[in-house]
Amino acid sequence: MRPLPPNVRPLGDFQTADVWQTHVNAIFYGIQGPGIHDHFQTFVSRDHRLAHALADRFFDHAKSAASTGPLHVMEWGVGNGNLAGSFLSRLKALDSGETVYPQLTYSLCDFSDEILKGARLHPKLQEHADRTRFVAMNAETDAPVQQDPVHQIISNEIWDDLATRVVVKLNGEFLEEYLQPCIDPARCPLPFAEFETCFQERRLDELKADPGFLEHIHWERSLRKTEIGDWPEAPAIETHFQKIDDRIPVPVNTGAFQTLRQAFDLLAPGSMGYTGFDYGMLGVPELNQVGRPYFKLYGGQYTNMVNFPLLRDVGERVGFSAITLQPQRDFVASDVNEPVISAVDLVQAHPKIRRMEPWDVDLLMIQTLAALNPFYRSPYKQKLDYPPVAGTPKKQRRRLAEAVEQLSKSGVPDTVAYVTRREVENAAASLKKIGYDAGDLDDAFAASPPPVAFAHIQFRK
Repeated sequence: MRPLPPNVRPLGDFQTADVWQTHVNAIFYGIQGPGIHDHFQTFVSRDHRLAHALADRFFDHAKSAASTGPLHVMEWGVGNGNLAGSFLSRLKALDSGETVYPQLTYSLCDFSDEILKGARLHPKLQEHADRTRFVAMNAETDAPVQQDPVHQIISNEIWDDLATRVVVKLNGEFLEEYLQPCIDPARCPLPFAEFETCFQERRLDELKADPGFLEHIHWERSLRKTEIGDWPEAPAIETHFQKIDDRIPVPVNTGAFQTLRQAFDLLAPGSMGYTGFDYGMLGVPELNQVGRPYFKLYGGQYTNMVNFPLLRDVGERVGFSAITLQPQRDFVASDVNEPVISAVDLVQAHPKIRRMEPWDVDLLMIQTLAALNPFYRSPYKQKLDYPPVAGTPKKQRRRLAEAVEQLSKSGVPDTVAYVTRREVENAAASLKKIGYDAGDLDDAFAASPPPVAFAHIQFRK
């Protein structure tokens, strides 16, 4: 085992990865609240296209089923509330005959009171107050008492936060990853002994006074021999590892397995099922790629990639009869009837991107959005907030601020918003002025999903 870095002290003993991961994530969400969105973006934080695709399908399903009674949608892990607000606004706009929207209850469920408080304030949800309710619940561990049948469950990027064990196969044996959180006492907002107690006992009130310590946690790792025969869904896991090469760290998303069991028990027969969006490995080739990441840290949040092939296998064992797995952008493309990419993917196709300074990349991003905006019309007006990266020179900082200020409120709402091929092609002349050529645009749409990609998966009974 490697020695600890200088001045770093353990905050506890080594535990299996799922124990410390869920522990630190509970602290992260409990003390950051809406501030979590300063550390990462999701495809539903500001964009509407994923939510609209869901609403379109829900509306069509409800109409074809000739639903006349109450309808219930649950969202597990509510983010900032934008997914729910966009879903409900789209459904209301579609439902000119008022046969679906007035029957709907939309439950926003999250284990964090701070997150629920933030979502309540989202502007898009204000006009849907009579259709929404907010529920304190953990999708992994709580079994909600549900009187009415649930017609759809939606989650976005929650599985990567839930309990995940990491396994490495080696010469016919299994090794499991153990973690130990450590920190330099100088980074603690309290005297070390007091801080250690607060951290271990998750005393959120004491910890939230200075949440910056999360970014300074150092994670020690070790591998220890384990037996997986008594794990939940052991037969599926053992069969899965027959396809996995030696020495490859593989996430086993046990918390996500539990959400499938919860969803199966709640969903009505013939419902739209459980729809999840997250990022991870879509197939065995991606799982077996040497060096692909299996975890990430965002401001102290500890996320694991989702093992979608294993999740699908477990879904079948739980009892779901129809499971669809596809790249997330393909799900959106099928709704708008043309290919889509995210705006940031377009920027990554720029021929000079890898030679640019970070602040020049920021400016290129804003210039790209400005080029797209005359051909993009969001149904929701919102101003893009785009703070400069640390270290941006004063001149570039001023230039970036001016460019952001000039962006249309009805334009592309976020750097990870989806844009269509038609919108990009219509903007080709403007994009050429900032360095793109036709080949770059084609390459952006033709690019294969990376080893770790965003995916859509749907489980239906």
